[in-house]
Amino acid sequence: MRNAFCTKVESLFTANPYDIERLSDAVLYAYDCKQSKRTFFTASAEFCEKSLKITNNEQHEIVHICVDGGLIQYGLEDYIGDGKKHGRCDCIIFDNNRLLLVEFKMDVEPLTKDKTLWGNFSHAMNQIKDFYLYLKDRFLQSGDDLHLFYENTNIIPIICMKYTPNIHPKRNAQRNNEKERFRMATNLKIQSFCEYKL
Repeated sequence: MRNAFCTKVESLFTANPYDIERLSDAVLYAYDCKQSKRTFFTASAEFCEKSLKITNNEQHEIVHICVDGGLIQYGLEDYIGDGKKHGRCDCIIFDNNRLLLVEFKMDVEPLTKDKTLWGNFSHAMNQIKDFYLYLKDRFLQSGDDLHLFYENTNIIPIICMKYTPNIHPKRNAQRNNEKERFRMATNLKIQSFCEYKL
């Protein structure tokens, strides 16, 4: 499945040069490099403090493609061409079973106010949502359905943050409502963590 999906993505995104990284190590790291304005995928733990750690016990092949600065030119806000600004996640990571849509918000200090954390979280949700809906639409326009490759339950939107905002089920109605709007728009459940097992 990963190869068919990768081939499809390659056929849809041809305007900007990007690398397709394929690794099968037992532990892998994806991280966002602010200097080069793109994401990287590696078996090296050198940048583990700012990475999404992926455990790959079966050591099957996992594919990483940078979205912001890869599939889509860095800084290009109207990448759809409708005259509006659109967000996009940092990268996609996938194997035969799951597709991860990853947005990094790792450069937050531990003493950051909860309101600021939520601002980052909310912004990340919108970035993932915009790109996911765009990706689905591109697949449909080309005569394919994204869900023929990955079902909704196997598409995982991840906000990679060390310090996440407090989202209390009863007290934080606004935050829960915003998460629910994300779910209604995408049929996906937003998640936030720094480690994942593929």
